Amino acid sequence: MLFTPGRIAFALCFVAAFAIALVWSYRKDKKERSANYKGSTKIIITVFILLALLVSLVKVLKFI
Repeated sequence: MLFTPGRIAFALCFVAAFAIALVWSYRKDKKERSANYKGSTKIIITVFILLALLVSLVKVLKFI
């Protein structure tokens, strides 16, 4: 038996408690985040672009 009723109940309670804690923490830090991490979106986009370029370069060099 992979999942017993007790395990399913525990998993559901854990997921619910985790989601509640996540939302509570997000709302609590929402004001501070905007002041502390201003401009971080540009950095994240740049990192993803560089990662895509690196993956592309590796794929191109693999065929040469």
